[in-house]
Amino acid sequence: MNRLFIVCSLLFVLSACATRLPPRPTGTPTPDPTAADAFATAAASCQGFRSIEGELSLAGRAGGERVRGRILTGLESGGLVRLEAVAPFGAPFFILAGRNERATLVLPRERRVLKDTGVRDVLERITGLTLGADDLRLVLSGCLVEHAAPADGRRWGSEWKAVTVGPERVAYLRLQNGQWILSAADYGPWHVDYAAHTNGFPRTVRVRRRAEALAKADIDITARIEQLEVNTQINPLAWSVEVPSDADAMTLDDLRSIAPLAERK
Repeated sequence: MNRLFIVCSLLFVLSACATRLPPRPTGTPTPDPTAADAFATAAASCQGFRSIEGELSLAGRAGGERVRGRILTGLESGGLVRLEAVAPFGAPFFILAGRNERATLVLPRERRVLKDTGVRDVLERITGLTLGADDLRLVLSGCLVEHAAPADGRRWGSEWKAVTVGPERVAYLRLQNGQWILSAADYGPWHVDYAAHTNGFPRTVRVRRRAEALAKADIDITARIEQLEVNTQINPLAWSVEVPSDADAMTLDDLRSIAPLAERK
């Protein structure tokens, strides 16, 4: 059944269906009390992190559908969100905007609206990702938590370290050019992989379902983040959306039959 795919986080190299899995440490780790310091250095840019803006170029597969699209994204702490799926021409495919983890979804081309709904509920229904607006902000940025207190440091040889930063949240660090870089994370049921870091933030984010959760529909999406801005003052008007006066109301279940991000032939 077709679905509306907004963004994954968490979604996420641009390819319609990536098959080569990013590297991760294997084998039995050994305790490493220095891993916490390595994480603190790698995540230094996350100090005071509150907002992220950018354009996400998405490609991959979700729920059996090939996904490709561009999402103008604004996320700010406190559950503020704006996701706008731009089209090659004409009106956007959709706009999702709101505050405090509740948002309104407008489909301008279909003139339909879903009002005042939990962001987590919308994303779960249309992508299978049980992520709220703040989850999405933390996954895309690689910051993972609001106030990190890394624990349970461990290492695999000389190239990989890891720390636990929260319930079901693990950060994996890889030594690159003499520096420890956040290369991957476990975020609940999701594997997240990071690449192309600039100024402390990744420009490529890939989200896929962890092997033990594959009983559900598969999700494997890569996002290339362009025009990234962090901690800028986002216009408060971004958190609201104009609803056409003739828009027809819809329900979460109605989203199952709509797929504005499904790859166009």
